[in-house]
Amino acid sequence: MKVSAQTWNQPIPEPATESTQLTIELAEQLNKIGAKFFGAHWCPACKEQMKLFGKQAGRELNYVECDLPDKYPDQLSQCRDENIRSIPTWTRPGSTRLEGVQSINALERWSDLKTPQQN
Repeated sequence: MKVSAQTWNQPIPEPATESTQLTIELAEQLNKIGAKFFGAHWCPACKEQMKLFGKQAGRELNYVECDLPDKYPDQLSQCRDENIRSIPTWTRPGSTRLEGVQSINALERWSDLKTPQQN
């Protein structure tokens, strides 16, 4: 079993899947554009979203926990400030929000990530 050098740092459970080069690049792009992934540690759809990214990329996402107020009060405030009504929700400055589990392809388009296959 391959052991990751870094420990899991998110309130949401660690996915069992490994990241691909694409999901790692997408996580970096999402961070660069200020995107946030709002969710809750108990949310099955949020776990599914994280699973699509895998361990390495998931560790890099700007994940905001909306349901552990005692442990993450600042994150709960961000959820309130952004008026999060459903989870998962993706936000980024100057763009429409995305609600529900998003495919990697949908997030690529939303984040303006250009891959070599695209012309």
